Amino acid sequence: MINFGNSIRSKLIIVILLVSAGALGIGMIGLGISYYNTTKQAFIADAETQANLLSNSARVAASLGDEEQLKLVLKSATLRSEFGAAAFDNTGNILAALDEPQSEYYISEAEYYKTKLIEWNGDILNVSVPIQAADGEYLGAIYLKISTESFYIAIQNFSMMSLVIALVLVGMVYLIALRLQKVISEPLIELDAISRKVSDSSNYAIRVPYYGEDEIGSLARSFNQMLETVEVNQKERDTANEALKLNKKRLERAVKDLQYLANYDSLTQLPNRALCMDRIKYALKRASRNNNMVALLFLDLDHFKDVNDSLGHAVGDQLLKATSQRLLEKIRSEDTLARLGGDEFVIILNELHDTDDVINIVDKIVGSFEAPFQLSNYEVNSTVSVGVCMFPQDGADVDSLMKAADAAMYKAKEVGRNTYEFYEAELNQIAIRRHQLANEMRQAIKNEELSLVFQPQLNIQENKVIGAEVLLRWHHPILGHISPGEFIPIAENTGLIREIGSWVLDNACKKIAECREIGHEIRLAVNLSALQFRQSNLPESIAATLEKYRIPPKLLEVEITESMLMRDVSQAIDILERLKEMQIRIAIDDFGTGYSSLSYLRRLPLDALKIDRSFIDEVVVDADDTAITLAIISMAKSLRLEVIAEGVETEQQQEFLIDNNCDDIQGYYFSRPLAFEDFKAFLEKRSQQECSSSQSKANQ
Repeated sequence: MINFGNSIRSKLIIVILLVSAGALGIGMIGLGISYYNTTKQAFIADAETQANLLSNSARVAASLGDEEQLKLVLKSATLRSEFGAAAFDNTGNILAALDEPQSEYYISEAEYYKTKLIEWNGDILNVSVPIQAADGEYLGAIYLKISTESFYIAIQNFSMMSLVIALVLVGMVYLIALRLQKVISEPLIELDAISRKVSDSSNYAIRVPYYGEDEIGSLARSFNQMLETVEVNQKERDTANEALKLNKKRLERAVKDLQYLANYDSLTQLPNRALCMDRIKYALKRASRNNNMVALLFLDLDHFKDVNDSLGHAVGDQLLKATSQRLLEKIRSEDTLARLGGDEFVIILNELHDTDDVINIVDKIVGSFEAPFQLSNYEVNSTVSVGVCMFPQDGADVDSLMKAADAAMYKAKEVGRNTYEFYEAELNQIAIRRHQLANEMRQAIKNEELSLVFQPQLNIQENKVIGAEVLLRWHHPILGHISPGEFIPIAENTGLIREIGSWVLDNACKKIAECREIGHEIRLAVNLSALQFRQSNLPESIAATLEKYRIPPKLLEVEITESMLMRDVSQAIDILERLKEMQIRIAIDDFGTGYSSLSYLRRLPLDALKIDRSFIDEVVVDADDTAITLAIISMAKSLRLEVIAEGVETEQQQEFLIDNNCDDIQGYYFSRPLAFEDFKAFLEKRSQQECSSSQSKANQ
């Protein structure tokens, strides 16, 4: 069943039918016209023939005026239609007629026509033929009035037959069209079906079958090429979409990670500085509404740098995480613990009514550090210094409270660490000074406010000056002399220690060169900071400085601490060996205060150990300090290292060290640190004394 709608099949059939029907219609019309004209001419010719036959047959009777004979002649006419007939004389009178006046085919005298007449008048054909004698004399006329009904019946029958034939032909054309349209429509329908399937399934791998070399085949190939292009583009788009989705997921994850990183510490998972500041602001607003107090606790781990340097950053990170867990156990759920960075933490205590609540919590926090931390096979003892300030008593905003808590924390460190201090107004001045020094230290080098002093070192076994330690001093134009114990930690915290260390090294080498110019081959010892020592190009930098001032490497000694060595033993050994290859002396400063072991010391290319002054202070009165000092001297001797005792301030200390085979000393008993000009004068004086002593011995 064909659906004559908008399908290509129905359109093709309709077109074929219309074209065929049009052609058939035109042909049938032409045939009908031809048949009409031919039949009409035949009808007229037959009528004319009959009239001529009657005219010939009526010649004798007309000449005699024999009416009866003329009627017989008229009746002899053999026409296929009804007709009327009459014979006229040469004057127009009717000689004979077949019909009565009332007949439809009655011929009156008025219709007389002398000459030949053939007149088609709708339903009647009028035919008049003259009757002539053999000699051509006009005798009258035969007049026929013939019905054309038979003609029209024939035409009608022909038309009906033509219509039937046309319908049959149209039916045949329709059947033929059904088959012919498939040649065009089926490929197109299949193409349409495939396109719908592709559209519905988005499967661009489907292909159209091959349909030959005609336009439809070309269309199919073009369609397949289009599908291939779309498939490639789709794959690329799918790949791009997948990449876009993946990038979107990554971006969303990155945004979440960034949001987390923006608010939380990646190591301890605690709120970071930014979130901490927001929490403090919120706590202050809520406390103002509820008329409550807020306590801000600033915590700093004691000697965390030593743990980090000696046991490594991995252990240091473990200590920070363990500390955060221990602190979380001591605060309430409504309070906040945050890590500001490094070893600094902040605790926000909310909804407090008096300071007793704070004291109870802080006591628990400080007491919780009595138990050691078990970290990667190390038992680490760590304490905490806590600064406490209160809102609204000690400040009305975040900045003032943070400064107050920080100042109180430094006060806790100054009084001995492992304790807490509440903020007092004068502590703010200390914090302000610390901040001022950090800012002005940047200009100190440029403004030549820094200077070096030199503390001589004496070989007590030979009573001979063997060198000096280079010490740094800062004379501020307004604040005056600033203690190294005050500004060195600030320089380390701000990172300026690297620039200052380079300046010290350069100037120390310059002073060695100046001493050589006046005849003193004196060795100077320079302290290296942890930041300097961790620079991989340290040996090359020192070599360049030595070359700059053209001094032998043996006149330079570098001092490093135990904690600097223990941070990364492999790296330390590498740097020290490179320095040793340059013939630079290496000494460990403040020995006995760190975590080094004999096994590590045996691997290090050292020249000397410096006993920390904390052991020398009570060496002759405290049994523990005596034992430690003797142990250090013994160990150094077993490792073939020189021993230098720092902080020797009494004759008893010097005698003890001489008796126990210590090599060198430095301290106020022998000489306080000297400015360079005084140091040169000191060298001249000692040189003269040593020469006099040598001559005296020679004379003896």
